[in-house]
Amino acid sequence: PAVVTFVVPAIGGTILSAIFLPEYITVGASGGIFGLIGACTADIAMNWNLLFNEFVNERGARLSHARVLVVLFLDIVLNCLIGLTPFVDNFTHLGGMIYGFLCGLSTIQLISPRFFGDERHCFHKCKLLFFRSFGLFVCMAGIIASSVVLFSGDGDTNPCTSCTYMSCISFPPWTGKNEKWWYCDDCSRASAEGTLDTATGKFIELNISCPNGSTETVGVDQSWPQDEIGLEGILPNLCR
Repeated sequence: PAVVTFVVPAIGGTILSAIFLPEYITVGASGGIFGLIGACTADIAMNWNLLFNEFVNERGARLSHARVLVVLFLDIVLNCLIGLTPFVDNFTHLGGMIYGFLCGLSTIQLISPRFFGDERHCFHKCKLLFFRSFGLFVCMAGIIASSVVLFSGDGDTNPCTSCTYMSCISFPPWTGKNEKWWYCDDCSRASAEGTLDTATGKFIELNISCPNGSTETVGVDQSWPQDEIGLEGILPNLCR
């Protein structure tokens, strides 16, 4: 089960990343690690009654379990917030956690209620069968559907451009568009062709090609650098 809850979420999260972030290459084991976190949450959800059961837990153990739940919740929230920064792939993280949760539903063993003197064995078997079937079916359907979407695309177009905000947000939001700490657009890939004034040898005009396909011609301000490297440095801001 541990191999399944690591490998399947890693694959599923990577497929989602390739769909929604086609211009980036994602590497690392974070999808599988988040899959284990998702399986842990599935274990908690399926055995919730045991966490605070007086018959199972000694005095003070329930408070310890509550602290574990808080730490797990904060860990998930913190990692998702970190995923909103550049070069950290939230689609792999969140996708891995969702697939991990589904794998957990289909693989984690439930403790039999007979252990606690509860003879509702038939109900337990039906509950176990439902969760296993649901987790397996949704997990396989998600892998197949996302693979179809991935291979039917052109490998360059994002089918949901607004979804990229789940993985990166320009920060801080209260500053001007050219004063952010980091950006989440493709303007760093902008290119331009310059027109030189033969009399002065300086650039007087730039024809900018932005990654979204738009082009714009702007006049070169006297305060701008005149060398190619300096002009390339200000192209992202001009594109924005």
